[in-house]
Amino acid sequence: MALSLDNETLSAADLTGYVRAALEDLPENAFTLSAFLPDVTVDDVDFRANVGGGGLARVAKFRAYDTESPISSRGAARVISGELPPISVKTRLDEYTRLKMRNADQSIVDALRADGVTLAKQIRARAEVARGQLLQTGKVTLNENGLTLEADFGRAAKHTQTATTLWGAGGNVVDDLLAWAEVYAATNGARPGRILVSRQILSTAIRNKSLAEAVYGSNPGTRLVKLTDLNDLLAAHGLPAFEVYEAKVAGAPNPADVLDPKSLLFLPGADQKIGETLWGTTAEAIDADYGIDSTEAPGIVVGTYSDKDPVAQWTKASAIMLPVAPNTNLTLSAKVLA
Repeated sequence: MALSLDNETLSAADLTGYVRAALEDLPENAFTLSAFLPDVTVDDVDFRANVGGGGLARVAKFRAYDTESPISSRGAARVISGELPPISVKTRLDEYTRLKMRNADQSIVDALRADGVTLAKQIRARAEVARGQLLQTGKVTLNENGLTLEADFGRAAKHTQTATTLWGAGGNVVDDLLAWAEVYAATNGARPGRILVSRQILSTAIRNKSLAEAVYGSNPGTRLVKLTDLNDLLAAHGLPAFEVYEAKVAGAPNPADVLDPKSLLFLPGADQKIGETLWGTTAEAIDADYGIDSTEAPGIVVGTYSDKDPVAQWTKASAIMLPVAPNTNLTLSAKVLA
């Protein structure tokens, strides 16, 4: 297949601008993990992060007058670096479709624009999956289309927990949460600011006997715990409310969860930063034929390509991207369901 960039029907610069604007205008959807790893564009192809240097606040020391200042320690921080991996996807506007649209230039442009937005959304969806993996495991592992990469940001082993007795088997919900909150606070100096759970975890929790007894007393019967009562109980113990995260992406044979639905996730409040999602500059963005201004080079770029045998028009979206988290100890994952 010999594809050549086709700027006559719709230039790559115009299509990229259209797609980026369309992404900005999209209503908020289920992909919300960018709140913890926000998008940042960088005019680079590499990443570099100091990891393991967070945690409890270090204290300065008093000194006598006319003596030298003590030297501060950077702690156990280490540097992790590498290349931002490429991600791209293309789709075909076939010969038959183009014939159906003959002498309808605007219809072709509209179709290419729609394809561009669809492809860019697929890249954004893959970014959400990578964010979810990083938040739950402390690392990003990629093994697809010839790319093998593991970016391990060094989360402490104790920040990956499993309930001694799983909640569906009668585990004590409140005791588990309090114990994990203490682990989190011992590392970070504060309890978590948010708790993300799946719909499956929430459904199991509100049926849990120990939780019902904690809310309604020693004889709750078979009643389900109301979400408002559950969150009131958590607040009484200095814990954040349960927030349901249930984003899914297309998979085979069934849709796939972005976050493991059997594990909950402790996250910090808005005043603490875990990391960010870096979007670098692709080879396409610096190709003169794409016509992308250097100030707009980082991020998703989209172009259209023509094929002569058979006649077809292609749309391709490209990016280089990776979520990076110097402070993965601000996350804690706990498996609570079988």
